[in-house]
Amino acid sequence: MVVVERKKRIHIGLIILFLITGLTLAANLPTILNSTNQFIVQKTKIETTVTKTITPKGIMSLTSKQTKLARKYGEHRAWKTQWLSKEIRDGKDTLFSLYISIDDHSKLLDSAKIKLSFTKYKVDGKTVEFVSNAQILQVHSEDGWEDY
Repeated sequence: MVVVERKKRIHIGLIILFLITGLTLAANLPTILNSTNQFIVQKTKIETTVTKTITPKGIMSLTSKQTKLARKYGEHRAWKTQWLSKEIRDGKDTLFSLYISIDDHSKLLDSAKIKLSFTKYKVDGKTVEFVSNAQILQVHSEDGWEDY
């Protein structure tokens, strides 16, 4: 009799333990899937750096494209690519900061030589490429080129 009651308590305890474990996993499933996807996709990462001459309008165009790309991988598939959306947004923020720097410059600047770092991933069979970092090297105004 005592043995049967003890076995019931052990079974109930195991059921409660499995229930708690299941609920914990379910609550953290999006984070687990996001991290797993990031680990898999990171293996396809290719980084390149180029120097381009670009106008302030061109910088804003790149910023706008990255905003749309970040939304695409953030809103619709956030459970799987939240990390990617954040990387794209970080690059967009860098581009926007460059635009502000050029816009706030004391002289009227019409273009800049910028070192752009691009990151490329393969995500679900599609190539995703975005600016991950950017740095102004020189700026151009009516006075000509000058180091920044």
